[in-house]
Amino acid sequence: MSSEGTDSDTASDTMEMSRHTVLDWYSRLYSRRVDIVGDYAGNELFLIEGDSLLLHCFSDEHIDIEKGFQHLHAAWTVEHCLRGLISRRANFHIVFFNQHRELCIPPSATPSTRPKYLLARAAIIRHLSTNLKASHPEVQINVFQSLDSDTFTEYLNDTDFYFFLCHDGASSGALRKRTLLNNTLDTLVDEEKSEDEEDIDRKIALRQLIHWFMAQSSNVVLINGLEFQDARIIATVLENFRPSGAGINNTVIVCLSVTFQPQKIGVILMFLRLVLIGKPIMTQISNPSGG
Repeated sequence: MSSEGTDSDTASDTMEMSRHTVLDWYSRLYSRRVDIVGDYAGNELFLIEGDSLLLHCFSDEHIDIEKGFQHLHAAWTVEHCLRGLISRRANFHIVFFNQHRELCIPPSATPSTRPKYLLARAAIIRHLSTNLKASHPEVQINVFQSLDSDTFTEYLNDTDFYFFLCHDGASSGALRKRTLLNNTLDTLVDEEKSEDEEDIDRKIALRQLIHWFMAQSSNVVLINGLEFQDARIIATVLENFRPSGAGINNTVIVCLSVTFQPQKIGVILMFLRLVLIGKPIMTQISNPSGG
């Protein structure tokens, strides 16, 4: 067997291991739904991942770029989302990464319409950079080549932000329904496998992005599932936290290290029961946004 073939197999195994690793890591995260301004960040600055914003808006069931050229409708949907944040006193910057530009394309897109979404992306970035800056100069629109670019590293060094708002790649049921309605049975059979693979690839790429920011000690909030309720902005906050064992904390471990005496076993068991039952219960999520 050639060394070239061995290296190729090893690289493939490493990539596959990475795919499973990030999905497994994500399944172990915990989440909670909060008002991200009123109860969480206040007026602290946060970052919006631009292609996550576009994916969230392009996935709106009322936008149909497949059969039309609804760029104005798509731009309005993005503006409407940003208007909802600004009117509720959210303080944010928007960052785009050219290496992630295809992540804005929703799972329902066919190969022939993918260029339409990329064109809409370029038009919306130009539109926001020109018009949003004029009306809301505090909202910065930044475009970087990649996460590891020098310009983004410099931006992070100069910018203190409270959390990172992004998509996790989970698609809505409405989006899946539209995909089914827009395709014939034969087309669905031919494209089912490739669509599933693309959907998984998108989830992995976005969840790797989430992992990257959490590894930098940044908080992460999901844009999919974001809701405006009166003056509140309700969203899912991800927490990279997992208790060690079923509610056992350091106090219990110290207690267990004490030499047991028969007359004290009852007291110790009562203490353990109090600690274990009294510990707050958190809800584990494998797919915080439903997919």
